[in-house]
Amino acid sequence: MAVNLTMKTTVFFLLLFSLPLFSQTNGSLPHDGSTRTFVYYTPSTWTEQQQLPLMIVLHGLTQTGGGVMDITQFNDLAEQHGFVVVYPDGENFAWNANMNVTVSTADDLGFIEALATYFQNNLGTDPARQYLVGFSNGGFMSHKIACESSMCFAAIATVAGNMSDTTFADCAPQFTPSILHIHGTADGVVPYNGGVGTGVSVDQVMEKWRSFLNCNPDPVSINMPNQNMFDLSSPQRITWQNCLNDLELIKITGGGHQWPGIQTLVGGVGTINFDFYSPEVIWEFLSGKACPSSALVEDENMFLTYPNPVLEILHLPGSSEWYCELTNVRGEIVLKGNYIHSIPLAMYPPGIYFLKVSRSDQEAILKILKQ
Repeated sequence: MAVNLTMKTTVFFLLLFSLPLFSQTNGSLPHDGSTRTFVYYTPSTWTEQQQLPLMIVLHGLTQTGGGVMDITQFNDLAEQHGFVVVYPDGENFAWNANMNVTVSTADDLGFIEALATYFQNNLGTDPARQYLVGFSNGGFMSHKIACESSMCFAAIATVAGNMSDTTFADCAPQFTPSILHIHGTADGVVPYNGGVGTGVSVDQVMEKWRSFLNCNPDPVSINMPNQNMFDLSSPQRITWQNCLNDLELIKITGGGHQWPGIQTLVGGVGTINFDFYSPEVIWEFLSGKACPSSALVEDENMFLTYPNPVLEILHLPGSSEWYCELTNVRGEIVLKGNYIHSIPLAMYPPGIYFLKVSRSDQEAILKILKQ
């Protein structure tokens, strides 16, 4: 399944298509001259009236979206807790995260932003509750997006990933997400203390985010329960205090380049810690995190529609004529025409709709909640 993606002024416009209501589904969208693919899961409890959180899980080098889905089983947590999870594929099985060793030159930052917009427009996901999860190369990509994106992601969680030298030097986040970083001290692929091929150390990355989040300089460290005495590793939870948003590090002494709590032959390299189940800990951290409402305004001067949520009448900005199309989450156009001051919506059932408004060379998609 593909959608055409174009930009007019500063606003992404996506043609809407019907998506399955739940279950595991393959998808694709064109971006930067390529067809980018992904697999996603929608919980069976989803309804058109809901704005569910969106989790984007980024695989490691040589892996695929479907592969990391099979390894982590975030689908089970999505069904249990009610969120949409998507596993995109990097080109050449890699993400362009400004790594010291270049594998991909794709516009992956733009792709992930387009992917998030795709799910907002097609499945009504909540732009305030978008999360990134990355393993290894996907962790590097998550930090890059958090540092460089103009789109707000409320929180990121990384496992055995870090910041490249370039990302570290250039990091200037427009938004400051909550950060959870999970890393083993015996990671032989992405060393805890940094390296020529992988960039800076974990401690440097945490200090970088501490400064952006304005936390107290000295964190609180607590040993997590060492429930498995045979995995040759033990976790410690390090939490910074009085931050703008949450900042945590789970440091696994003796841990390798692996997803903690997951027994798999294809997940990574080295010692697997079995004292906690990392997907569940990650969701517990991400859950409830939200971007401030000020981060979600696309162009407040051009697109001040009100009220939203709306009960009967949606008022349009200015006094010029707008061409409007109102589309439900199934991609069906339920209203279209030219309007100047307002659109009557009283006869439409409650739910999430998408309003395309356009005039001359200006065009945008607005999410409308009909009560």
